[in-house]
Amino acid sequence: MTVMPMGRAIGWLAARDPDRPAITCEGHTVSRLDLDHRTNQLARAYERLGVGVGDFVTIALPNSIEFYEATIAAWKLGAVPQPVSARLPDAEREAILELAKPALVVGAPGGPTGAPGLEAGFEPDAALSDGPLPERTSPAWKAPTSGGSTGRPKIIVAGQTAVVDPEISATPGMKVAGCQLVPGPLYHNGPFTFSLGGLLRGSHLVVMVRFDAETALALIERHRVDWTLLVPTMMQRIWRLPAEQRDAYDLS
Repeated sequence: MTVMPMGRAIGWLAARDPDRPAITCEGHTVSRLDLDHRTNQLARAYERLGVGVGDFVTIALPNSIEFYEATIAAWKLGAVPQPVSARLPDAEREAILELAKPALVVGAPGGPTGAPGLEAGFEPDAALSDGPLPERTSPAWKAPTSGGSTGRPKIIVAGQTAVVDPEISATPGMKVAGCQLVPGPLYHNGPFTFSLGGLLRGSHLVVMVRFDAETALALIERHRVDWTLLVPTMMQRIWRLPAEQRDAYDLS
């Protein structure tokens, strides 16, 4: 077994195949090495803003490479990524922030808690090192939200620490170092859990900003995707395409 902190796994994978694609979104691809260097630098920027071990980092970003970078940077500091929808009304987001009390908000204002907020597209100081950081382990690897049965926000803190064995599949049927299509919103627990489970085991993630049935088929063919998480509505939209469109793509 090769169990290690999730933040360290990105560098471990980069050392083994630095040029292998890590994430593709809207035609832009970052390699494993690029992702490792970028998140090292970003983690140092977050650390300057006060993020430390056990702190929540609220991530209010749309599906993007930037979303994954913010998540990994939090892990590299031993912090807990806390994803929320980038489209939440201010009042709903502020209610979550009041509950989570994050050390940092990425993609939205810090809100009423006094935590600093970083706009989407934030660039760390170019003078910050992109070399490895001291090894840290987050006490919980994620903290998504739920309205539950009451409609009031709740934080669901994972019971597992942020450790991973990058040589063991995340779930049956998912290959180590495979290729995964990510069609669902990352603030939802399913897409967050399974896509990061794949990324931490060397899979190339092909991320959709929003779902489109024919585009999903085209991406599966283009990138030779071997695993994806679809909800029934997505499957129905694919099935409702005209047969000549649906059958035009090689999904083998």
